[in-house]
Amino acid sequence: MAEVARTAGAAQVAGPGSRRARRGAAALLSLALIALLLPSSGADLAADGLQAAFGAGLAPTPSPAHAARASARRKGRVRSAATYTGPIIGTNDAAGWGPAAARTILQGNITWNRVELGSPYNTLASSRSDGFKALAIVNNTNDETPLSAVNPSVWGAGVVSELEGNPGVSIAEAGNEAYLKGDVAEPVQYGRMYLAAVEDMQAAGIHIPLLFNMTGDIPLSSWANPNGWSEDAKGGGWLRDAVNGVPGLAGAILANGISVHPYGAVGENSHDDWGTASVAADEAVAKAVLGSVPPFYVTEIGFDLRSCGDPAGACSRREQASKLQAAYAALLTDPHVAGIWWYQSHDDSTGRWGFMDRDGSVRPSFKALSEIATTLGQ
Repeated sequence: MAEVARTAGAAQVAGPGSRRARRGAAALLSLALIALLLPSSGADLAADGLQAAFGAGLAPTPSPAHAARASARRKGRVRSAATYTGPIIGTNDAAGWGPAAARTILQGNITWNRVELGSPYNTLASSRSDGFKALAIVNNTNDETPLSAVNPSVWGAGVVSELEGNPGVSIAEAGNEAYLKGDVAEPVQYGRMYLAAVEDMQAAGIHIPLLFNMTGDIPLSSWANPNGWSEDAKGGGWLRDAVNGVPGLAGAILANGISVHPYGAVGENSHDDWGTASVAADEAVAKAVLGSVPPFYVTEIGFDLRSCGDPAGACSRREQASKLQAAYAALLTDPHVAGIWWYQSHDDSTGRWGFMDRDGSVRPSFKALSEIATTLGQ
C-alpha cells in the first residue's frame, strides 16, 4: 500500500489499516454473470463476464506554457505499451517474488500488474521482464506531504519525466490516494496537479490514459480531526470541489478515466468511498459533475485475512475467496468498470491480503480470480 491509514471521525468510516489500496446493457447477461460468479454449494469457484473495448487517453489542448515546456521532449514520444480489451483483471504486487510466482500468476490469466514508478520493490522493469502488462502509479507524493506543498507545474513535468524514463507503461495513475496526502484532502490542488500533467503529457506526445484518483465525501480540516464535511449529497465532495476549482479539469478526466478503491462490504456504500456500492455512487457523481461517466478503474480491492469480522476482512481463506467472488460479481456487471486490480498477490506488513503464500502455493482466492480472468479472456 502506498499511504497511511485514514483516521476518520465519527461521521466517516475508516479505510483498512493502510490502503495501498455492467449494470448490464443486457439484463439477462448480467443476471447470468452474477449467478455464475457467486459460489454454489460444494461447487468449484466459477465466473463469467462481459467484454468491452476501451481506448487510450486523450487530453484537452495544452496551454502555450505547457506546450513550450514540453517541446524539447517531442523526440521521445511515449505511447501505450499494450492494446487491450476489458474489463482488465489484474493484481497489485505481482513482481519481485521470483519467476515461479510470476509464472503461476500469469498462467492463471492474471496478466496485469500495478506498480509504482520509483519504488525499489515490485518494479516496472521486473514486472515487464516477468511478462505483465503494467498499470503504473506516477510521481506519487510522499504520504506525509500535503498537496499544498507541491508545485503543480513541477509535478506535471515530473509525470512526463517518469513516463519517458520508464517505457512499457500501458495505463498511468496520477499518484495513489491523493485525497489522503498529509492527512488533509485538497481536491483543488490535486486538480491543478492532474491537469498540468495531462497537458504536459499531450504536449510531449504521450498517449497513455492518466487516471484521476477519486473518493467521495472529504473532511474540511484533517482526516484525523474533521470539523465538518464536503459531501457529494450536499453539492460538494472530492470530485465536485476539484472540478469547480479548476477550469478544464472535467474534460481531462472524461478523456482519461478515474481510479477508485472501494474496500469494504459487498453492497455497502459509506460516504461514496467505502464498499463495492460506492463505485456506482461515484459514477453517479461523475455523470452529474462531468456530464458523462468516464471509464472507472478499481485499482485496489481486497479482503484481509488478518481482520476477521471487519467488512474488508475475512475469517478464512475460503471466506476471502467467497467475498472476492461476490465483489467481482457486483463490479463486473457495471458497464463503466474497465479494470479491477486485486490487493494483492502476497501478504505484507499491512495485513494478509495475498492470494498466494510466500512459498508459492496459492489460496482459494487465487483460484477464484484466475477463473474470472480466464472466463473474461485475459
